[in-house]
Amino acid sequence: MSRFTTNVLKLVSGSVIAQALGILLVPIITRLYSPGDYGAFQVFLSISSILAVLSCLSYHFAIMLPKEDEDSANIVTLCIALVSIISVVSGGVFILFSGWVGEVLNTPDLSQYLIFLPVVVFLNGLFVVVNYWLSRRVRFGTLATAQVANSVSSKFVQIGTGFGSASPLGLILGLIAGYGAALLVMLRGIREDLSLFRKAVSLDGIKRMATRYRRFPLFTSWSTVANSVSMQAAPLMLAAFFSPVVVGFYGMAHMVVNMPMSLIGSATGQVFFQKASEEKNRTGSVKTVVQEVHQRLVSIGIFPILILMIIGEELFALVLGAQWGPSGRFACILAPWLFLVFIASPLSTIFSVLERQTVDLSFNLLILLSRIVVLYIGGTYGDPVVTLVLFSLTGVIFWGWMNLYILKISEVAFKSGLEDFLRFFLIALAVAVPLIIVKYLSLPLYILLITAGIVTCVYYAIVISRDPILKKEFIVILQGVRP
Repeated sequence: MSRFTTNVLKLVSGSVIAQALGILLVPIITRLYSPGDYGAFQVFLSISSILAVLSCLSYHFAIMLPKEDEDSANIVTLCIALVSIISVVSGGVFILFSGWVGEVLNTPDLSQYLIFLPVVVFLNGLFVVVNYWLSRRVRFGTLATAQVANSVSSKFVQIGTGFGSASPLGLILGLIAGYGAALLVMLRGIREDLSLFRKAVSLDGIKRMATRYRRFPLFTSWSTVANSVSMQAAPLMLAAFFSPVVVGFYGMAHMVVNMPMSLIGSATGQVFFQKASEEKNRTGSVKTVVQEVHQRLVSIGIFPILILMIIGEELFALVLGAQWGPSGRFACILAPWLFLVFIASPLSTIFSVLERQTVDLSFNLLILLSRIVVLYIGGTYGDPVVTLVLFSLTGVIFWGWMNLYILKISEVAFKSGLEDFLRFFLIALAVAVPLIIVKYLSLPLYILLITAGIVTCVYYAIVISRDPILKKEFIVILQGVRP
């Protein structure tokens, strides 16, 4: 398990750098672009994200599974071909009906930006494929560097274009630049594998792997698309019922809360998928790895969410600017749901490892249906706050159930998972008492921020001291020695 933690920390190190750069640069971006600009960009991003998820037909999940690298190389080639075809076809359809799409989504300016859709879908799909191949080859250092390249390139292009002429186009060009920079780093990392691809890849091999893992396009692809649509339903339906400005507030709240948690969670998920696949092939059991990863995710994620719920509005107004104040309120509403996603999402790759894709499909279809219903109810009610409360509550119910089900199929006792949550929640709550008192007394903002920083350091010092593996790895990092 020490090697597992080391690999996670390699990815997380890149995540932390990328996250830090993102956090430092986001306040500049929010002062260059209006909530309306960001809302239109978020609608574009939602469409491209759904298409990107569809682009591989979920064959990318199979890259980890074969025992032989030659078989995985054929799956990678299959994925790249599918990404190329689907990005061109789907992008062409949206460009053809761009005017109608902008009208339906209450974002007229969107139609002029859909010409960039095929490029974003292709780069996003290729990024995912290469990501899984490098994870299989245990090159997590390369992935960490790619994360940093993505963050730096994206934000600097968005800032540069924002100073020139702020519009959704600048945000889209930054997105493209980020994927491009990351792919350059990642493709350099697979140069030594080119001989393997030349030797192993064949049409017969591609057909054989496509048949062997046909459950992924038949079941997992629909599940991942349903999950993506359910995630993107909020910005799309908020745009249709309200305005791009409301979408901008929602999108910023979701990004700021989800950015650090997603980076750490996705890093953990990638290494977990590799480790769980390895353990399944070696021992036939995934219980130990699931139990340990679940506990660490709970311990890492619960305190930032608690802090956000206490002082979220103050933080958003201070860091992003006064015009983004409503985003802080939205972030507090979304926080419990995003915490449960942070825990369950990295572990959900266990469905692929155990080949239980039908369960994942059923879950994602149900949550998609429920979200569309609650967003419609909230939209017709006419209040975005009520809409997001219903949306977040739905997420808490479904992702809470998902968390419990993952523990069950991994043969981890429900009591063990519940004890993890209660233990770290009580520790977090006890540590956060000074911050709650400062907030209640309405003391100056700088005292509130200093208190938040101190209690955060105290909490994570406690977590690291209680976890022998994290403690060991933390000491190694401080000493500057590579394990």
